[in-house]
Amino acid sequence: MTEGQRRWEAWFDAFSRVHAAWPDEVDVPCPEGDGQVRVGYIGNPVTRRGVAYAWCDVGRHGIYLTRVGIPPGAPMAAYDAPEQEQDAVVPPDLELLDPDPAPPAS
Repeated sequence: MTEGQRRWEAWFDAFSRVHAAWPDEVDVPCPEGDGQVRVGYIGNPVTRRGVAYAWCDVGRHGIYLTRVGIPPGAPMAAYDAPEQEQDAVVPPDLELLDPDPAPPAS
């Protein structure tokens, strides 16, 4: 497993803990330093499917996942919502990891 894969897996595990606990709030430490993991969604309010973002509230880095079910009541903005509304749910200044940390071809 590459370092990129390890990082992504740690973030996926952190996201999964927050997502699975909803609507209960859980404190999940950032897998890469100080801070807590935060989760927000951009998606379709009718189908409740979209993109999930998980990030560190201190380091401002994390991951995104596509085609995710969005729990009722979770922080969400619609795909067609104004940028300002989306930015209130998912900060625009996040540094996101590559969504497919596959090992390099040999």
